[in-house]
Amino acid sequence: MDSITTLIVEDEPMLAEILVDTIKQFPQFDVIGIADKLESAKKWIRLYQPQLILLDNFLPDGKGLDLIRHTVNTNYKGRIIFITADNHMDTISEALRMGVFDYLIKPVHYQRLQHTLERFARYRSSLRSSEQASQMHVDALFNIQAKEQAEAPGSPLRGIDESTFNRVLQLFADPAIVHTADSLARLLGSSKTTARRYLEQGVKNDFLEAEISYGKVGRPERIYHGKVTNTV
Repeated sequence: MDSITTLIVEDEPMLAEILVDTIKQFPQFDVIGIADKLESAKKWIRLYQPQLILLDNFLPDGKGLDLIRHTVNTNYKGRIIFITADNHMDTISEALRMGVFDYLIKPVHYQRLQHTLERFARYRSSLRSSEQASQMHVDALFNIQAKEQAEAPGSPLRGIDESTFNRVLQLFADPAIVHTADSLARLLGSSKTTARRYLEQGVKNDFLEAEISYGKVGRPERIYHGKVTNTV
């Protein structure tokens, strides 16, 4: 099986090296270069036609969105994974409209990046499996992101509302912040049982940690706080 040639477009050297180290764990991928500007990225694309680009949006000489437009206009055949601190819906919408494979918001959880790379490798393998496709094969290609995202580590389970779950996680953005099921229930306007369900889901997805506190009268109580994780 041929390697998936990969170009990293990132102007922060430390982050670029972290991405390289992460990709090296996957033998299917081969990093062919690092570009820290739009113009150098365009040269890499023109000369080597990488099959995958990991792209930041904020670069010294422009935005990653400009590079995506360039690839669309020049009939680039590969795919792009956006890795950026830009969380504006307009940017996300335009990136999706232009066909990015995935959109990761910095700081990116290590497991989330791993899952995206694994998913892309399966996507590429499925594309190369035959010259002609059945309807089942086509359906699998079009649904691969949605299907596997639902099964990914860190995804909410059934019965968990995604927007509420994200709101809960945002409440723990500072690892110094702690909550109990009771305090979270007051913030959500929900029952204590519902709040505990979201907290335990956060623990299961490795976003939160739980500890036992015995309080002033010795009654045990679970307290939750954000987990410090490796990010890129």
